[in-house]
Amino acid sequence: MQGAASLMTRRDLIAGCLVFLVTIAAGVASTLWVDRAFPQRTTPNAADAGHKRICITLGGKRFEWDFPNPPFGALSCSE
Repeated sequence: MQGAASLMTRRDLIAGCLVFLVTIAAGVASTLWVDRAFPQRTTPNAADAGHKRICITLGGKRFEWDFPNPPFGALSCSE
């Protein structure tokens, strides 16, 4: 019987649906675990960015910087 379509049995259908449901449940569980284990950092908005940091470049130039990360080429930034 070449070329004949083989039909899924009831057991194959149940197993396929079970694999699909377990995959979805594992994805939801891992997403919830990651959200709990690695909390998201909040970035300061314009209202919270009241204080500016003073940074010094490698050449000795001082400038104000109001972002949380130090700029490229900065020797140091005040906290």
